[in-house]
Amino acid sequence: MRKHVIKAHTYLPVSSDPFDMPIPIKFELYHANTLLSIFSVKDDMTVDYSYNANTDIPLLFPPDKRLKIEDVYYIIRSRVFPDNPYTAPMELQRLGLEEYNPYEIIKLTYGILQTDAYWIKRSDDNSSFDDAIAKYNKVMFGVQPPGPGSKIEDFLN
Repeated sequence: MRKHVIKAHTYLPVSSDPFDMPIPIKFELYHANTLLSIFSVKDDMTVDYSYNANTDIPLLFPPDKRLKIEDVYYIIRSRVFPDNPYTAPMELQRLGLEEYNPYEIIKLTYGILQTDAYWIKRSDDNSSFDDAIAKYNKVMFGVQPPGPGSKIEDFLN
C-alpha cells in the first residue's frame, strides 16, 4: 500500500539551492504531536530517511524515494517564508536575523506555517508541539501565551 503524499492544486516554486547549515545534521518532521519522518544528513552529504508507518497523515515524500541533499534543502525551504525582496527584510528583522538563511529561520520558527500543523525540529531539541507553537508566537508576534491558571483577560491586557 502506498502512503499518502502531500499535494495541492497549485504550487509555489521552492528552491533546492544549498544554504549554510551544520553537517552532519539530524532533524524530525512532525504533524502536531505525531512524528512523521526522521532525516539524517551525514558528513558525505548522503541522506537517511525513515518514516512513521503507523499514521495516515500525508508525508512530504513517498516512503520509497531515496532522498538527496537537494531534497533536504527543499524540505527546509518549503517550511519558511520565501526570500522575497518585498517581505523577507521585514520578517528577518522581526526574527533578529541579518541575512536570509532557511536553517537559521527554522531554528527560530520550527518551520511552523499558519496553514497547517507540520513542523520541524532538530533531533537534539526536546520541544513539544505546544513549546514550538509558543516559541513561534513569541518570535513572530511578540506574544507570550498565558501560563497555567491565568485568565484570558490577563493575556489580553
